[in-house]
Amino acid sequence: MRKTISLIAIICCVYIVRAQQYLPLSSPKTDYITDLALIYQGGVHRPDWNPEQIAHYVYRKERGKVDFLFDGFLFIEFKDGKGKDYSIGYEKEHTGKKEWAWLLDRNFEKQKAVPALNEVLKDLSKQGIRPTQRRKVVLTLPEPIFGQQDWGELNGRKLSFTNEDDRFDACKWYIDTALAYWKKSQLDQLDFAGFYWVAEQNSDGQHLIPRIAAYIKQKGLKFYWIPYWKAEGHGDWQKVGFDAAYQQPNHFFEENIPDSRLDEACDFAKAHGMGMEMEFDSRVEQTNFEKRLQAYIDAFEKHGVLQHAAMAYYEGGDAMMKLAASADPKNRAIYKKVCDLIVERQKKADEIRKVKPRKTK
Repeated sequence: MRKTISLIAIICCVYIVRAQQYLPLSSPKTDYITDLALIYQGGVHRPDWNPEQIAHYVYRKERGKVDFLFDGFLFIEFKDGKGKDYSIGYEKEHTGKKEWAWLLDRNFEKQKAVPALNEVLKDLSKQGIRPTQRRKVVLTLPEPIFGQQDWGELNGRKLSFTNEDDRFDACKWYIDTALAYWKKSQLDQLDFAGFYWVAEQNSDGQHLIPRIAAYIKQKGLKFYWIPYWKAEGHGDWQKVGFDAAYQQPNHFFEENIPDSRLDEACDFAKAHGMGMEMEFDSRVEQTNFEKRLQAYIDAFEKHGVLQHAAMAYYEGGDAMMKLAASADPKNRAIYKKVCDLIVERQKKADEIRKVKPRKTK
């Protein structure tokens, strides 16, 4: 009897260990994106993201050797910089159809944003320098904010966002329009991976998000999400239809938040099959905040995130660019530290992608 109980206990432990796994470092769930850079772009308050600026996120060159960095680029935006938001809670007024179309115009503007990323990769390719995997792009899907009445018209009919069908129709229009932009832009160095749900909490979306997720899947694309710490629904991301979710620890920004937050966030992510978000901003140039970045690296090493989990990177919208261009050796060293981490993860991802499943007889 004792042997039977022991065997059951062992089986249960094995099951629990297997069940608690991060969003894998390289897998179909993320469309094989290992390191996803958050490129804040669109609003008038953002960088232009010309080829010179975005190149710092694509590769680094040391001693004549080129190392590729991020393999995924999320072009993310939550407000237009002119007083309106793409997700509730940022501004008093909300964007409508006009601003949604404008955001896509900004994403695909010549020599900026997505086309600039393509241009950097094309220039490298002409020199015979190519990544082992094609780089992927994820675009922001604005939130159709519940109750909004001034979004605009579709097919001659004014939409009301108290109506779930209207909210879905607006998202469907945006997805279709984005795909048309992509096709027209002829981005020969890039692949379109999917869309990102810009609302960082799952409120007013329990029924809407699954419909959007199903439509995105019909297009052969992925649906991504990065909820904040303890956001509504952050543990139920798979149930509503997201393909990939990354947990924000929200530790870096407030010095009174203890490093134990990182342990909690890693444990939660592993228990719920999520990836993790690395977080810092331009304050990392200050000693106290550099230590907070190091706390992320140490915690992610300790909990196996660096070795096993897909990661997203929030860096304040331009910190990597500023660190790379800095004349201060200390700042350059921080940039190198982050780059070294990404380069090693990319090598591991390349090894995983080369592994072929064994044929069964």
